[in-house]
Amino acid sequence: MLKLYFLLFWEYLKIGIFALGGGYATLPFLYYLQSQYNWFTLDELTNMIAVSNITPGPIGINMATYTGYTTAGIIGSIVSTTAIILIPCTIVIIMTKLINKFKSCNWLQDIFTGLKPAACALLASIGLKLLYQNIVYSKIEWSFPVQINYQAIILFLILIIPFSFMKKNPLLIILAGAIGGVIIKSF
Repeated sequence: MLKLYFLLFWEYLKIGIFALGGGYATLPFLYYLQSQYNWFTLDELTNMIAVSNITPGPIGINMATYTGYTTAGIIGSIVSTTAIILIPCTIVIIMTKLINKFKSCNWLQDIFTGLKPAACALLASIGLKLLYQNIVYSKIEWSFPVQINYQAIILFLILIIPFSFMKKNPLLIILAGAIGGVIIKSF
């Protein structure tokens, strides 16, 4: 069990170091953890994202806590949560001391100019995988022929319109999705 705690700590420490851009930036790493260790299924990952969105607190930390708990109980949740916040908290403390010195530095601005599209590409990749998983009845990733879940596509399109164009609260979209899922499954 000690080995599992160490592995949880190590993996979430790496996620904390490299997940620049907030909680959603942890998704590529969580997808990797799912494929590498099978600590959770793809369905559980989708549920984890939904629950992390509606529970208070940062999404990445909520997902680390959830994974740690489902993998190794309460101690696992403490280990993974501590690991994911350890390096970012340390970096924030150091950066607050140095921010005035480097805020006009061109090379630092150039680094962030390159990191933004990289983070966007990682999120888009995971988004496409999650979309595929939720609208296709195939359990094998990217396999053909597939059966399409047309109800999920319709619900997705109905929900993406207000979120994309009307800038509605994400919590309302999640609530509408939950209600839509209940309605669709009742038919």
